[in-house]
Amino acid sequence: MAETLTPQQQAAVDNRGGRLLVSAAAGSGKTKVLVDRLMKYLLDPDEPADLDEFLIITYTKAAAAELRGKIASKLSERMAEQPENRHLQRQMQRLYLTKISTVHAFCGDVLREYAYLVDLPSDFRVADENECAQLRDNAMARILDAAYKESEDPDFRAFVDSQGLGRDDRLVPQILLKVYDSARCHLEPQRWLDRCIENANTDALTDVSQTIWGNYLIVELKRYLALQIRSLTCCADAAERAGDMPKPTALLRDTITQLENLSACTTWDEIYAKSSIDYGTLTFSKKLADPDLAETIKAVRNACKKGLEKHLRAFSDPSDTVIADLSRSGAAVRGMVKLVRDFEREYDRIKKQRRVVDFSDLEHRMLDLLIGKSRSGATAAAAEIGRRFREIMVDEYQDSNAVQDAIFMALTQKRQNCFMVGDVKQSIYQFRLADPGIFLKKYETYANAEEATGNEGRKVMLSANFRSGGAVLQGVNDVFEVCMSPAVGGLYYGEDEALHEGVPHKPLGEPEVELWTIPVRESTYDEEADFVAKRIEQLCDGTHFVRDKDQLRPIKPDDIAILLRSPGSMSRHFKRALASRGFRCSTGGGDDLLQSQEVSVLHALLQVISNPRQDIPLIAALASPVFCVSADELAVIRAANKRGSIYDSLLQSELPKIRTFLEHLAVWRREARLRPLAQLLESIFRLTHMDSIYAAMENGALRQRNLQLFYELAVGFESTGRRDLEQFLEHLTAMQDKGLIVTGEQSSPGAVTIMSIHKSKGLEFPVVFVCGLSRKFNRESLTAQVLCDQELGLGLTAVDEKNRVRYPSVAKRAIAAKMSADSISEELRVLYVALTRARDRLIMTYASQKLEKDIAEIALRMDADVTELLTRDVSCCGEWVLLAALRRTEAGELFAIGGRPKQTQLGQPPWLIRVMDAPEAGKSEVKEEANAEAIPDAIVQELDKRLAFRYAYTAATAAPSKQTATQRKGRIKDAEASENTGSNTWHSSWRSPSFVSGGANAADIGNATHAIMQYIRYACCTDEAGIDKELARLVSESFITQEQAQLVDCGQIAAFFATEIGTKLRDHPNVLREFKFSILDDGENYAPELAGEKILLQGVVDCAMVDEDGITIIDFKTDFVTEETLPQKLEQYRAQVLAYADAMQRIYKHPVKRSLLYFFRLNRFVNVT
Repeated sequence: MAETLTPQQQAAVDNRGGRLLVSAAAGSGKTKVLVDRLMKYLLDPDEPADLDEFLIITYTKAAAAELRGKIASKLSERMAEQPENRHLQRQMQRLYLTKISTVHAFCGDVLREYAYLVDLPSDFRVADENECAQLRDNAMARILDAAYKESEDPDFRAFVDSQGLGRDDRLVPQILLKVYDSARCHLEPQRWLDRCIENANTDALTDVSQTIWGNYLIVELKRYLALQIRSLTCCADAAERAGDMPKPTALLRDTITQLENLSACTTWDEIYAKSSIDYGTLTFSKKLADPDLAETIKAVRNACKKGLEKHLRAFSDPSDTVIADLSRSGAAVRGMVKLVRDFEREYDRIKKQRRVVDFSDLEHRMLDLLIGKSRSGATAAAAEIGRRFREIMVDEYQDSNAVQDAIFMALTQKRQNCFMVGDVKQSIYQFRLADPGIFLKKYETYANAEEATGNEGRKVMLSANFRSGGAVLQGVNDVFEVCMSPAVGGLYYGEDEALHEGVPHKPLGEPEVELWTIPVRESTYDEEADFVAKRIEQLCDGTHFVRDKDQLRPIKPDDIAILLRSPGSMSRHFKRALASRGFRCSTGGGDDLLQSQEVSVLHALLQVISNPRQDIPLIAALASPVFCVSADELAVIRAANKRGSIYDSLLQSELPKIRTFLEHLAVWRREARLRPLAQLLESIFRLTHMDSIYAAMENGALRQRNLQLFYELAVGFESTGRRDLEQFLEHLTAMQDKGLIVTGEQSSPGAVTIMSIHKSKGLEFPVVFVCGLSRKFNRESLTAQVLCDQELGLGLTAVDEKNRVRYPSVAKRAIAAKMSADSISEELRVLYVALTRARDRLIMTYASQKLEKDIAEIALRMDADVTELLTRDVSCCGEWVLLAALRRTEAGELFAIGGRPKQTQLGQPPWLIRVMDAPEAGKSEVKEEANAEAIPDAIVQELDKRLAFRYAYTAATAAPSKQTATQRKGRIKDAEASENTGSNTWHSSWRSPSFVSGGANAADIGNATHAIMQYIRYACCTDEAGIDKELARLVSESFITQEQAQLVDCGQIAAFFATEIGTKLRDHPNVLREFKFSILDDGENYAPELAGEKILLQGVVDCAMVDEDGITIIDFKTDFVTEETLPQKLEQYRAQVLAYADAMQRIYKHPVKRSLLYFFRLNRFVNVT
């Protein structure tokens, strides 16, 4: 990007006096402007600012870190220019004190400072999404259990009977959480819920137009009618001018009159009475001067009939019927809102017990602090906090929601010192509740910066793009000048919004924008992917170029990115097609973790452990590289026993690998009942070597990382106090549905990148393929049982109990219509993000099984002045691109198959627009040569020599690189045993643990005791009564389960705290609990042959007191032990405790004065030496 600022950028840097909105188009250098504006403040000759006088809000931690780095770089440049400037030197020191953070991190810092004003503990922590999901599940289960026990409430019954589908009411929790989240997006959640109840009151209604939903539908219908009237009028005028279409002209005029009469209606019932439009029969003479005009009139009229029919469905019943539906749903709304409020109270109670908050709490508590719980106006705290900052800078402002914006406005209410930068055309996070309307409102009402006076809000537009070549930018403009409007996308795409080339680019000598339309025969995704792979192969043949600074160079695979709207269901087709042509792929991370091969196998195995009679997960696990059961082997097993499930057939098999699998499965099923999830997973990894198997495959590091992420997911789930495998599997399904379980980052030099459009935001690539343009929009959210909207409230499904049918209520129809319009606008903005990622070449693909029909439906309507209708009535992003392409001279092939032999716009710079057959699949089949050439003897001898090689350090390869201190405890006896028997201690066979039938085993008691000793407050453990209270607290706050609390003998714990050491622990200022460590240890400590090798030793010290004269280690033991067996136990644990002592001394650089084993059953300490 050029160092010299454009006039627009300079205005954004210099302007002062009021809130400033910078509308920064893609690639326009918004970060540079923000940094330069900051530097201008710092170098002000009259009043130089300090960095910590600014609050800079970003929307990700990564963006905050990147911005801090850019500020540091700019400071370094200025310091090099002005080495004597002490003020700049101080700013570098202040940089890491400057508040550059996400809005949630900022809120957290402020709330800890003012916790006493908002009823929060100052040591609260922020729960992550997984923990919040588990706490929400717990709260939901409790309030629903209570509701069902008191099921006589008629409002509750009305809600679950009408909205809960199925015998298990499985939709009820989803509905309640959706409504709760919608309420939390509002500045006043309780007032929004109150308004939802008020809207459901039908007592005073006589016409549906009196409701907010009826009024919305009528207004939208009139807007749509105006467009259709204009379209049909254009056709009627053209037919009249033609002179040979008198009957079609009269018919069109009559239809227009009916639509105008319909548009003049002011009430619901008037529209209902006039909603049957008589279109008549449209016929044309066979001898017309302009037959193409006749085809256009037919297409426009048919589209009008189809579109209007869809809009008039909402008006299919009179007011009295619709009002009766609303009246019946009123009780359901009241019941639902009551449950939402019950859930909120219970969820808040659980969070308060655990001293945690979620992200929504941070925002709302911050609002409580800044404008009060009544939201009446800025408080003294808001003024005090606002005075700290010379300016508040908000990056990516288009992604703000109403609550966040209220925070920014409250902090800057007095000084109007808010700098907001973003691009509403790139607001694509509506699913995260971002509200582009906030940006648009300021964009429409703020004055241009050069015209603003006083504290008036002002705006600056940045339209110079420093990323892409001029041809790519003009291609983007060609699409959005046609398609973007206030109705679709949110604003007009005029000269101020259009992209302009910021710096000149060297021409490539061939079209930089391509559109390939692909007639599909069988599989859309496969044939499109095959074509894309072929085109990439052509681009990488050395004769096609991209820019590299001021030069051109041949295209490489890692210059190329394939952007997809939903890569989860499509990316595998592109990966397969690229692999068949020898290209590697990089996904960029962020994919569904459970869909990755390695985790899907582990997930399937857990499903089998939960219930082995699930055939699909069972076969998935067996056929994986972990168990290596071939399809032929499975077929033989099934053929021998065709009755029952696959598992029943396995039980009859004598195949060794099947017998081993069944033995392991029996172990895992026992462990799943009695062990924590983490231990179950560790057992799976230990027995199957799964992590090593996948590490040896392509992208092994990423596969290992994904398995680690899954393991961490299980550990996090357990941290909430739940260990049940079935609950964990249900939790995984819920998290997957919400898109919260994603893979790690994958980076692969020399590979083609495949990623989602959302993940590509903020990135750029020399060559971008935007694929899957024919994929239909996902409208599933519009058919949900209950819909929510900030303005229109709640829309429920109506139920006709007499006829046993369900249908959308008028409220649901209105909200669905609004959501549909909003989602269409969002999809256009997603397309804008995709097209603006390209630096040198933009290549779009549209594959369809009905390509001719798709093009014809657009082409035939283009001359009827219905551009806004065409841009609204789309079903996929590709229709917008086709609409722009069909206006260009170079679209001859599209004109030919679309029945439209003329064009309306000169194509400059030119696109490459082609209709192309996709290559046939399966061409890469490899055939074995019949007469293979004989291998020379010399090569055979060399191969034998290499295969006979034996590595000198075999013992080191057999030893695991990581060990636990617990495994060290038996090394002396194990070493002696191996000396006598010749066995290798590293390959000892897995032994299934022995369990006590029908009750808890010793390990469960040990786990429970250790958990209690980790979390219990020692100061409260003066007697058994105090310990009882502490156990009750741990259960209520979900640190332990009720079952764990019942396993522990309070008398034994009280006896421990009555000892001299226990008494000292209660008041000791420096106590470590469950101290986890990892250090390198000598391999000789594990086996003599490992002398000189290093082993990573890991362990957990139960308890340690750190004093000035040394450390005291205490290791708790719940073993069954007597005075007679105590020496044996001491010898068993000696190496383990000494390993702890060695680790603590090395970590703390402090001597360990005592290493103690405490046996609860004997109430006795034993010093280990």
